[in-house]
Amino acid sequence: MHRFLLLLSLLILSTTGYAQEFVAVKVEAESFSAKHPDWRRVTSTSTPNVRPDPDGSHAGSASGRAYMELLPDTRVTHSDRLITNSNFWGEAGTGPSLTYSVNIPEAGRYIVFAKAYSTGTEDNGIHVGLNNRNPASGHRMQWCSGKNNWTWSSAQRTSSNHCGSPRTIYLDFTFAGANTITFSAREDGFELDQFILLKTNNNSCAPNGRDQIVCNTGTTDISTQNTPTAPPPAAPVIATPVQPAAAPVATTVVSAPASETTNVPTCTSLDSDSDGDGYGWENNRSCRTAGSSATSAPTAAAPQGTTPLCASAASDIDGDGYGWEQNQSCLVSDATSIAPPQNSIPVCTTPSSDSDGDGWGWENSQSCVVQQ
Repeated sequence: MHRFLLLLSLLILSTTGYAQEFVAVKVEAESFSAKHPDWRRVTSTSTPNVRPDPDGSHAGSASGRAYMELLPDTRVTHSDRLITNSNFWGEAGTGPSLTYSVNIPEAGRYIVFAKAYSTGTEDNGIHVGLNNRNPASGHRMQWCSGKNNWTWSSAQRTSSNHCGSPRTIYLDFTFAGANTITFSAREDGFELDQFILLKTNNNSCAPNGRDQIVCNTGTTDISTQNTPTAPPPAAPVIATPVQPAAAPVATTVVSAPASETTNVPTCTSLDSDSDGDGYGWENNRSCRTAGSSATSAPTAAAPQGTTPLCASAASDIDGDGYGWEQNQSCLVSDATSIAPPQNSIPVCTTPSSDSDGDGWGWENSQSCVVQQ
């Protein structure tokens, strides 16, 4: 009897979808089983009265018009002080956490896709754990593209690639049935809407939008699918890969204003895109790498000309190229490629040219820096 009640409660918390290519378990962020008090539920009709929260509510575009946010949000830009274990948690499992009881239909490896809303460079990271452990494959889940929009990611930040590569965050489930998933904070201000655990041998499959899984063989809507009463086959049937017949698999990204995407020249060399975000720097201006799918402006960093060099690289606790010394941000000397020299970038004449609030604007067919 108790086993039946436990299973019933798990089914309420998650939706499981089956297709020939995959098994997917989808969970809404607000369907937690336990949480730290600093994780707040935000809805279209209720916003937590916690300050600071500089970017406001995004419930209107969230799934079910509700999501979870870690508040207060005290570190928004590099100029805001980084305080370990207060607004930044480098070690997985040490920060405020959200816990979920999830029914896993089959043991095996599941890629973790999570949908988050990020407006800057200091609210786009989190850790994922399993059954009170924090495996290395769940550390430093990262979002770089898709600013100012609910965006899926499965990328792990590394020292050599701060934006990470897709499909590198995963959890290995040793048994089916009740498992505990934990999201622990890496940066405050983080906003979580949904997460999907995807078991598949077809690397084309990925979430797209709110309730769809897209593979190279087609699209499956998992919004109305539920875990069946009988267990699925021990080994899922894997479809034979075929050439894409429709649109390729895509993740949700935010579209930049037309002037930013149509007037950016194409880079002559891929080497100019040092951080792999689809944008490079040549001839004293931004350029877009050939074949890039990037549609948002480059991620902003504090202009080098206004940021002193750090005396010690140890002051860069989170490895993003910036440290904190003498009560202000400083630039680690080996990270000068984060932003082009300020004397080669014009200052924007009006803040309104920075349409997405990332510190970069677009005027006279080139990038400009918004004056701080």
